[in-house]
Amino acid sequence: MMKKLLNWALTLLGPAILVFFLLTNDIGAIWNVLKTTDPLLFALASVLVLPFLLSKGWRWRLILQGWDIQISTWFASILYTLGIFVGSVTPGQGGDAVKAWYLRRDGHPLGASLLSIVVDRFFDVAIMGMIAGSGLYFYRTFLPGNVRWLIVVALVGVVIGIVFLASGSLRRLLVQRVLPVVIPAKLRALARRAGLLDRVLTMSPLRIVGLVLLSFVTLGWTFLRLYLLFLAAGVSIDVGPYMAMIAIVSLVSVISVGGVGTRDVVMVLIMTNLAASGQMRGTDGSSFTPAQAEALALGISALFLVLNVINIVLGFLVSLRYPLSAALLSKDTLEAEDEALVKA
Repeated sequence: MMKKLLNWALTLLGPAILVFFLLTNDIGAIWNVLKTTDPLLFALASVLVLPFLLSKGWRWRLILQGWDIQISTWFASILYTLGIFVGSVTPGQGGDAVKAWYLRRDGHPLGASLLSIVVDRFFDVAIMGMIAGSGLYFYRTFLPGNVRWLIVVALVGVVIGIVFLASGSLRRLLVQRVLPVVIPAKLRALARRAGLLDRVLTMSPLRIVGLVLLSFVTLGWTFLRLYLLFLAAGVSIDVGPYMAMIAIVSLVSVISVGGVGTRDVVMVLIMTNLAASGQMRGTDGSSFTPAQAEALALGISALFLVLNVINIVLGFLVSLRYPLSAALLSKDTLEAEDEALVKA
């Protein structure tokens, strides 16, 4: 019961925050931001989703090779696009499940497929966490103390994760010695059936360096696309504060559905202070009042949402070519696999 109440509270938190901002701000000023957005720059930001998805697929393919799973960059990108669509229209991590089930349909182990997605997400969170950490410097004068501690804890977690990822012996120790002791027997049996305990990630330090560099490329597309939205709205922000803001926004957006509300509150807090300090100005060099900065924050946040909707539509179109039902195995096939795993 408490879990359901918490889920509902988190679900309603974002919309409640957004409603508060809309009720306490000039709707006309927010609408003016959207109405005067440069359509060419917005169109360019939309089109750049294609190299973003290809680079994401390429990185995931390289991660999958660590479990000896071989797929093409094109197919990995297709599954990534499907994942964005399913993850946006279903609760939980449905998009990740669809990607893993597609791989299982092609004969690859479900457990390794799911773990590859966890590792893939780790690279994004790790780099975004480090960039968000720069906010401790850029926003030192107004960032709340609890947010600072949250960023510090996240950075410590990133360092620990990188150490485990870079060390094959630590990975084997974690998977083969530590996890079998700390997790319950039923979960151990489930993990073994899924192949989580039998196939350990194999990844050389050189491969990890390559994945980190490729992660900067994939995130670079994200930073470029979103910066085009700021330019389209007539806003120019210094690069350092801008990157720190986007990184923090991406981390807090997971709290609410689609980042609605939580993204807005972070952008309003940061952009109003950047405007006051002169680090955010108009593309024509003009300055913004606090009210103008707040309206711009809410308007550009709405453009972020529209860009996400475009990504979802693209995923829907891909799903017409690759139906989600194709990712599911028949009951007979699943029972045969389970029987073979039990005998093994």
